[in-house]
Amino acid sequence: MKSLGAIGMMVLALSLCNLMGRRHANNSNSNASGTETTSAKNSNTPTLEQAPPPPGKKPTPPPISAGVLNGKAIKLVQPTYPPIAKAAHVSGRVTVEVFIDENGDVFFAEAVSGDPLLQAAAIVAARQSKFTPTILAGKPVKVSGVVVYNFVEQ
Repeated sequence: MKSLGAIGMMVLALSLCNLMGRRHANNSNSNASGTETTSAKNSNTPTLEQAPPPPGKKPTPPPISAGVLNGKAIKLVQPTYPPIAKAAHVSGRVTVEVFIDENGDVFFAEAVSGDPLLQAAAIVAARQSKFTPTILAGKPVKVSGVVVYNFVEQ
């Protein structure tokens, strides 16, 4: 049992080192004039192999909180169980805070609870989900809420 804990700690340490290296690589993409260059590697669309960008400045929350949004989804993307979490026998719930625009698209997602090995997959899935627009006084409005994913080891 101790070896499993040690393996989990090593996996977490390697993941953090990889994330920090990726952040450093992204920050070093500037040329001599000080302007940033763009490349295919700096895509804003996260994949399961690429961790979501580190949380920047969190947007101001919309005035309307809609609570748990799973039931209001037009398309609730289910996350892929990360192989590293499967190997470590990690399971459980991940709660992702989302901000949804007037069209029902997610424009900000951040994990607020759950195992760190599962959070990136949950964030990627939440960002790809689509929700029913919220109408207030006849106009669509931005809302915030949470999406809850339950990872069950199979």
